[in-house]
Amino acid sequence: MIPSIRDILALLSLSFASLAVCALPTDAEQDLLLESEQLEYDQNAGTITYSGSVTMDQGSMKIRADRVIIHGDMEAAEKVNAYGKPAHFQQTPEIGMEPVTAQANELVYRVKDKSLLLQGDAYLNQEGGSLSGNRIEYDVTKAIVRATSDPTKSENGRVRMVIPPKVLDPNANK
Repeated sequence: MIPSIRDILALLSLSFASLAVCALPTDAEQDLLLESEQLEYDQNAGTITYSGSVTMDQGSMKIRADRVIIHGDMEAAEKVNAYGKPAHFQQTPEIGMEPVTAQANELVYRVKDKSLLLQGDAYLNQEGGSLSGNRIEYDVTKAIVRATSDPTKSENGRVRMVIPPKVLDPNANK
């Protein structure tokens, strides 16, 4: 059976409603807007591929990439990959907070595991603190972050973390 445009749209809305890693409660209630130069739906492979200056917005969530691939069936997405040099992700976790920003050559969100992988010149920034390395893994459910580096691919061959004074001394800004 060939899926209808309505079926494809239903898959897309389910895909990104679950992409909210740390999001405003209203993000999932907002329209999902995807734009690209090309779109390919491969029913046999169970993928939808957007390519060419891909933009994806839903509420405070914004993704900018050269290519985005959604893996899964018509019921729900299993995984979303975004590729770029670099691909960018931004989302506001709570009202009044600064957006969390991330970038890497590849962003991978696994829906079931609720995990985000940043791979290749990975960088994550939240509330002025930052983490960089070749690879950053964030397990949302377990609240675990792992970062590794590749001496041949990153500055000084090490993981780097910057912690702002307001985190080290909460009374510093009073």
